[in-house]
Amino acid sequence: MPKSYGRNERVAASLRREAAHIVQFEIKDPRVTRATVTEVSLSPDLRNARIYVSVLSDDKEVIKSAMEGLKSAAGFVRSTLAGRLKLRYMPSVEFVFDSLLSESMRLDALIKSGLNPERDSAAENEDAAEETAPQDASSRD
Repeated sequence: MPKSYGRNERVAASLRREAAHIVQFEIKDPRVTRATVTEVSLSPDLRNARIYVSVLSDDKEVIKSAMEGLKSAAGFVRSTLAGRLKLRYMPSVEFVFDSLLSESMRLDALIKSGLNPERDSAAENEDAAEETAPQDASSRD
């Protein structure tokens, strides 16, 4: 199998940049307003592109409708990309939901909830008690 010598990565970066612009500014479907392109992966022969999209919402219905809107706009995205990028063959476009953002937000919330605020306030009270204790001892001497 021949090496790609970085062409695959360069084409994927160009596709990501242009697809992000198209999704954000040119698709008029209101279901797609909260979608952002996070990554593009290409097959080694540059014929198939998977565009990973995150949606800025936790609601499963919003995510589902955004992915349906992107699926219906896939032909528009591909034809617009073909007009902007000078490639011999424009890869077929498939939109895939990227749950990395929502998973990281969920883990962040778990970490924050794991930090017990009662324990933190108890530690502060102990620190305050230790600070006042030496002052009392020095005033007795």
